[in-house]
Amino acid sequence: MSRYGLSADDDRFLAEMDQSEEVGADAAPEEEGDNQSDGEEIQMTSKQVLDALQRAWMNEKFAVQILPYEEPIVDMVLSQLVYMEENLASTNKNEMLYIAHRMEVERIRYLLASYHRCRLQKIEEYTFHILDEESKRGPGEKRLSAGELQFATDFYKSVESHFHQVAVRHMPRSCQNDENMRKVVPNLDSHVFVRAKENVAEFS
Repeated sequence: MSRYGLSADDDRFLAEMDQSEEVGADAAPEEEGDNQSDGEEIQMTSKQVLDALQRAWMNEKFAVQILPYEEPIVDMVLSQLVYMEENLASTNKNEMLYIAHRMEVERIRYLLASYHRCRLQKIEEYTFHILDEESKRGPGEKRLSAGELQFATDFYKSVESHFHQVAVRHMPRSCQNDENMRKVVPNLDSHVFVRAKENVAEFS
């Protein structure tokens, strides 16, 4: 009997699903002077992909501002989920093997959904600020995905239309077009949590 109380055959199959299979995704365009060619794929093991997703999720959760969207990581996680679902399709649903890996799939789906929820929460709270900052960034500096940008734009228009109908049109004309009065910005002086990944020299 081995881990999860499975037979030796089941445990070998479980190990195959946990194997360090390389998952590829198109890399972001390289900056000038970089030795790597454009369109080169990022090769990562399944564990590295999940670690990267968890790191991106935690960074997004504790950061005050919205961070750059980790599209390559998200794409690789989605590819890995498809691979895991295909393996589960050939597994007996009454076996412990299926239950263990179904729980792992749901855990990954939760991380992915929570990562996007954190970003959408910031977009809804700081819509005007985020759109204003995004418009000032260059093509390689954008922080929102295409879908997030579309959502932010539509959300901003809906909120502005609602406020105009409910309150703004009843205000003095001198205040009606002052969008900065309704602009909410993140508090950059608030605290954040930081964890060192390696030992650093002492400092005072």
